[in-house]
Amino acid sequence: MARILDHVSVTVADLGRSLRFYQRLLKIPVLGSGEDEGPPVSHGGRVISSRFRYADLSLGEGQILELLQYLKPRRRPVRSTPYAPGGGHIGLRVANLGATMRRLRKARVVPRFDPVQFDSPPWWAGTRVVYVSDPDGTTVELVERRTPPPSPVLRRRASANKRRNLGRPTAR
Repeated sequence: MARILDHVSVTVADLGRSLRFYQRLLKIPVLGSGEDEGPPVSHGGRVISSRFRYADLSLGEGQILELLQYLKPRRRPVRSTPYAPGGGHIGLRVANLGATMRRLRKARVVPRFDPVQFDSPPWWAGTRVVYVSDPDGTTVELVERRTPPPSPVLRRRASANKRRNLGRPTAR
């Protein structure tokens, strides 16, 4: 059973440009970087070797954002929308959405909309979010939470306690 997100991998056109966005503007520390050979890939109806540059960035608690720039084979960028099947976005938690947005705006990164705050469901209540695009057009959701969402075990316990206490007066 999968229990925690280990890493997210994003293919980029220019590793240096992407590092300026993720490391400098979003303040995600780099664990390491380099260049390596990859497994054979299908390209133009034939199998060729692959070569890439990479940077692993620490999202905390062992979670990694992996940036890959393929040197061989080279491909044209894919344009997708987070609303289309196969599309998606990266959700990154930030401590201070206001300060993060000031840094991004100063670097001419334009949000898709002004930050919004959720009132429900309960595990999103009080959370503020905004969407921006990284240099390659990948959608990045910046998330500022008041409190972390409860674990499924805690939600099950709370639900069981609520069912047990139905109809009983509560002490105030």
